Amino acid sequence: MCAAERAPRRVRRPAGPPETLEDRWLLEAQTARNLEGLSAEHDGEVETAIALYERNVREGFPGDLPYGRLVAIYEKRGALDEAERVLRRAIEVIEGSQRRTASDRRATVRVFKNRLKLVLARKGRDAG
Repeated sequence: MCAAERAPRRVRRPAGPPETLEDRWLLEAQTARNLEGLSAEHDGEVETAIALYERNVREGFPGDLPYGRLVAIYEKRGALDEAERVLRRAIEVIEGSQRRTASDRRATVRVFKNRLKLVLARKGRDAG
């Protein structure tokens, strides 16, 4: 085995501007809101959870949790326009994310696009 074969593989991160301290603080605050939202959902405080997740959606949180949770809540309520809006925002944010590898971005975007198709199909059935 040559040295190149023994060397540990590194995950390539997309090239982009270096993360600032403010970026790190924002990400930590958003992550805390996601955890608070999950706890609020668990405690039956769905409106509080929605407000927390929606703030992360507005701020463009780079992970998929707030988008997925909001879509689940909105679908359960039959608020399909809201679910569609959140899914479109998720696709936009994830496609532009520099925190994910290209393959992870593609996989996550594919999941959200498939979910969007289901929401749009359901909206079409409900309208007809």
